[in-house]
Amino acid sequence: MYQLLIVDDEHLVVDSLAETINWEEIGIEQVYRAYSGKEALQVINTHVIDIVITDIRMPELSGLELIETIREANSRLKCIVHSGYADFNYAKQAMSSQVTEYLIKPASDEEIIQAVARMKDLLTAEWAELLTQKKVFAALKEQAPLLRANLLNDLIKGKRFGSEELQSKLEMLHIPMQGEDSIAIAVLRLEDGFSKFDSSSLALFEYAIFNIAEETFGAHFDLVAGKDSYDYLVLLIKMKASKAEKLAAYPDPEAQLSRLLEQTMLKLQENVRTFLKGKISVVISSWGILATDVSGLYQACVTTIRRSVGNDQDMFMTTGDNLTTGTAMRSINSLYETPTMMQILDMGQRDMTLSKLEAITSEMESNGLDSHEQLTEVFFQLGAAFAYAAHKNGKLLEELLGAAYEPFVSHKPFLSVKQLKEWALQVVGLFYEDMNQSMATAKNSSIQQIQRYINANLAEDVTLQKIADHIHMHPVYLSKIFKTETGENISEYIIRLKMEKAAYLLKQTDDRIYQICSKIGYQNPPYFIKLFKKFFGMTPQEYRDASGSIT
Repeated sequence: MYQLLIVDDEHLVVDSLAETINWEEIGIEQVYRAYSGKEALQVINTHVIDIVITDIRMPELSGLELIETIREANSRLKCIVHSGYADFNYAKQAMSSQVTEYLIKPASDEEIIQAVARMKDLLTAEWAELLTQKKVFAALKEQAPLLRANLLNDLIKGKRFGSEELQSKLEMLHIPMQGEDSIAIAVLRLEDGFSKFDSSSLALFEYAIFNIAEETFGAHFDLVAGKDSYDYLVLLIKMKASKAEKLAAYPDPEAQLSRLLEQTMLKLQENVRTFLKGKISVVISSWGILATDVSGLYQACVTTIRRSVGNDQDMFMTTGDNLTTGTAMRSINSLYETPTMMQILDMGQRDMTLSKLEAITSEMESNGLDSHEQLTEVFFQLGAAFAYAAHKNGKLLEELLGAAYEPFVSHKPFLSVKQLKEWALQVVGLFYEDMNQSMATAKNSSIQQIQRYINANLAEDVTLQKIADHIHMHPVYLSKIFKTETGENISEYIIRLKMEKAAYLLKQTDDRIYQICSKIGYQNPPYFIKLFKKFFGMTPQEYRDASGSIT
């Protein structure tokens, strides 16, 4: 899936192309709009854009000047000229700027779709070249990424370095960062599409993901990549100094920086899905200081995966939470080896929890580790992990378990491994049932809030960002859960409600077309008529004539 930007000083052209073409059907995930060259540059500097459709003649900054500026910053971005000036000199200038598509206004929807499809094919071919097996194997042979990953692991585990020692390591490994730099952490969980591979093949995919990350982030950010004890992939992220200077000129640069980071991470997620045919869930942290905050930011990401992502897949979230983890002593090997039961419950992975429990009880049964002390040891460790997980979710373990809480009160010993396992399986079932119910309740509540807000503001320009701001939820996560829970995109839902209200007003009132247009949040009647006809197969007047209206 790709990101598209439409640029034209004629608002009707931009809005019509953005809303009357089914972009998602042809692989365009998000369509951005700009009504001037300068506005387009701001969008490009704060979002990850793949393809631009632009007019030539615009005030202040022409389309050709826009394209030349784009080429200096991002040579991979594809540009399509959509202009009413079929002049050879303009076309020649466009081609010299590496524009490979030139469409004469008014181009048909089919011509626009075909041009965008060709740009998508070019982008796909370029990414395929980057992901050739030869390049991936070459990356595996390099020692520098491994050493950088080791440093990152030390930082996320909380190891402290003196300022001179840290700077020395950064310079030795050619990491363009300093201890006082502002950084963020991203944690990536490999999911559907990757689980079927063995460890050696999985290592190849992990390096491929890191390779994609370097390419995706390279225009705006510096990266250090590694892998933690949970088998999550971890990225340490800092904005390039040159880009930070440009971003500082915009209003609220901190918000712009976070938005650009999120957009870039979403592009990474989409590139992995497209080119490696696998899904990843991603959590990114707030910003902190490299020398002191890496461990806390990382732990916050892990907590968010456990609390909010759980068993869901292909999710994207941000977080500012913190997490501290305990350290277990070794006794029964499978009980204490990583990931521990406490860590698995942190991740919210039911299947891993059951596998861990099976490994512990199988080891006990196979090796005769069923003495009173050993059964008590396992009970205490599992009980602590269950209590920890319940409390992290804001629940009392006693309320969560009901009758299954009795062993904590009676202190009666378990008499066998089988008895202990049956109790633990019961607790696991209750724990994840409660987690799933809590997540489902939260999602259902969010859907209702979204629908209420849209219905209450149907006469306004309702956007995804406005809805997200109203209910205090990240727009990407909001869009994802709305589609998952309702089967309908938010944009489709908004247009459907507007069209249904327009149809009602046409049948039940004698309001003029322009009045109805205004009541559902459109200021341009010709555009409303075009959208209505696409939705109902007839113009508003034809619909009114066919239905009969109140006089």
